Amino acid sequence: MRIVVTGASGGIGGTLVRLAKSRGDYVVGISRERSDADVHYRCDVLDVACLRGVAEEVGRVDGLALAHGHGEEGLWKRDVASLSAEDLLDVFRVDVVGSFNAVKAFLPALGPSASVVLVASTPGIVGDRYGIPYAVAKGALIALARSLAKALAPIRVNAVALGPIETRWTSWVTPEELDEFRSRTVLRRLGRPEEAAEAIYWLLSPASSYVTGHVLVVDGGESL
Repeated sequence: MRIVVTGASGGIGGTLVRLAKSRGDYVVGISRERSDADVHYRCDVLDVACLRGVAEEVGRVDGLALAHGHGEEGLWKRDVASLSAEDLLDVFRVDVVGSFNAVKAFLPALGPSASVVLVASTPGIVGDRYGIPYAVAKGALIALARSLAKALAPIRVNAVALGPIETRWTSWVTPEELDEFRSRTVLRRLGRPEEAAEAIYWLLSPASSYVTGHVLVVDGGESL
């Protein structure tokens, strides 16, 4: 497959890049920091002209994984009283508008059997007292994925809703709070980036050829 991964230098995006390459896929990485992709482009998902330029240069694409996301420790633990409307909009722009921008930019390169995967999270379904702006944006991504599945068929569009995956956010909380996140899950542990990447890869691959408009929950049972 020829796969494009946004957020290709991140914890989940970078893991997906390495997984796909290990299986013989040609991987195009897009992020502001260098990635391990076969070819990498430094591009912000809010820079539409940059995304279009990459799409034109890359050509045909079988899969588009939107693994980028707004990440700021300062927003993670702020309560409602200290959050502003702009805080919510900042995350929404990167996560939701950025994903929409990427889909539009690569749409001419996506054939009828192509697959698009948006990376959301369990709090986008059930809510959370942590990272409220992130939960709001991830909920919107789920709605975007389902809408695009209807609008872009036969191109397949799905989302993954990830639970507590062991990436950089774990350094933003105390050991006691990490224990709380573990206790929320039925499996009583955090997920590994490799487990998230495998789920995304399955939705990108022909193995999921009859799956579209679906939200694949990968959360160790957190949302039960």
